[in-house]
Amino acid sequence: MTTADKSVFRHHHWSSSSSSSSFKLLRIIYVLSLCKYTWAELCGGNGESLKYLRGDALIDNLDCIGPNGKPYPESIVAGTYRRTHNWGSSRTGRDAFHTDSKPSPEAVRETLLKTYKFNNHNEDYTISRTAREYGSTPAANRELCQTPNRLCRTRYNTTAPMYGVSLTSGQPVTIVQKFPDLLQQVVYEVCESNECDVVRGECTQTYVPYLFLVIPLGPVTLTGQDYVLVESGCVCKPKGSRSTAHELVSTIPAMPRP
Repeated sequence: MTTADKSVFRHHHWSSSSSSSSFKLLRIIYVLSLCKYTWAELCGGNGESLKYLRGDALIDNLDCIGPNGKPYPESIVAGTYRRTHNWGSSRTGRDAFHTDSKPSPEAVRETLLKTYKFNNHNEDYTISRTAREYGSTPAANRELCQTPNRLCRTRYNTTAPMYGVSLTSGQPVTIVQKFPDLLQQVVYEVCESNECDVVRGECTQTYVPYLFLVIPLGPVTLTGQDYVLVESGCVCKPKGSRSTAHELVSTIPAMPRP
């Protein structure tokens, strides 16, 4: 091999090595870009595993990772809030998301819990309400009212969910949460047991639809709200009984996991 041939060979070898190193570096950068979200915290709220909700804006960082594997879209949420915040026109009659003075998120949470407890876990009030709704005797309603609380243990709390599943489309949606201007808090109640305590039966989770301002904008109201199912309590289903209306929500897909 001549000196010129050796020079060409060395130059070719160096170029190949340089290209190989550059390619490896690009691969590392690409892999790191794919994995950067895995280092961030998942939107998990207080650790409660709710079927159709994910995250809690009062607990999670706003850059937490949602069920789609991406951070919560703060800039899009802020833009949606600005648009809906200015929608207090003659078309809507009033601005549903604007008040001159807003209570603190903590005050809203305390009010929600206090009201929920009074309406759903106040024995005297619930007996009176149940008697009016069912038209039965007070004694019968006292038993009817007290029995579910004894049969199925539950717990309840508040959350400001960041993601949900639309009841109208069955697709995941982002719930607009802009601290502290717009926090959409709700009370949920979940089953703590699978079997009834007294009679032979199965504890079944129930749900109710709540309106949230969501992204993409929902079809229910002019401001872009949509219905999302929220856990609302637990009932005892005796063995061999027929399915009831609240069990139909099982056909709606649950919130996907990241």
